Amino acid sequence: MIGTFADGQLLLAHDRRIPCAIRYSQRAVRMRMTLSSEGNLTVTLPMGTSGRDAENFVRASLPWIERTLLKLALKQHRKPEFQEMFPAAFHFPVAGEHFSIRYEWRNVCWTGVREEEEFLLVSGRVLDAEMVHEALRNYLIRKAGRVLEPLVRSLAEEYRFRTGKISIRFQRGRWGSCSRARDLSLNARMLFLNPDEVRYVILHELCHTREMNHSERFWREVAHCCPDYLRIRTALRKKRFDF
Repeated sequence: MIGTFADGQLLLAHDRRIPCAIRYSQRAVRMRMTLSSEGNLTVTLPMGTSGRDAENFVRASLPWIERTLLKLALKQHRKPEFQEMFPAAFHFPVAGEHFSIRYEWRNVCWTGVREEEEFLLVSGRVLDAEMVHEALRNYLIRKAGRVLEPLVRSLAEEYRFRTGKISIRFQRGRWGSCSRARDLSLNARMLFLNPDEVRYVILHELCHTREMNHSERFWREVAHCCPDYLRIRTALRKKRFDF
């Protein structure tokens, strides 16, 4: 249960644990707690305090513990391990947009992302790296849908391709794929590509609606739509993204 002690640790939400020491003091007149810069919690109790009262005190203090942990994490913003956990900004060349990212802890069970005019607000359980990354991935999928789907429709109309459904996924491998039903799947990471690279990936998959292979005829089709495809394809193979 959240807020319980076990093996010298305090259990927090989402199976997170922090070191916790319980101390009894003859001088203490009330229950209090401190959180070190390393994230170690110390709970000081007056002599005779029952275990139940101690646990109730800690559970009631969970919002303070979470807020303080966040402040400690934010102080480490310049450390490499913190930057890996919390991206500082997103730049979307294909949309001509740049967003710094702000993080706001809230005592809730969720983490969400909201797009403001000049920044992204990530709020909720922002100390949980897994929840933050999932929220950011879901945002990128939604964003890519709004940006990429109109481009697919426009290029399909321009070059007279017939397409089926368009779906957006978050993948580490391929940029896109095309099914025999002419359904296209595009990688949300395309948001981080340059406009000419995005155009090539889309046209590549659209050409598969006519040629479900990588034959010479397929590449002739690609070259017709994108004469500079060799340079772009080479550049794409070198692309690496941190998120």
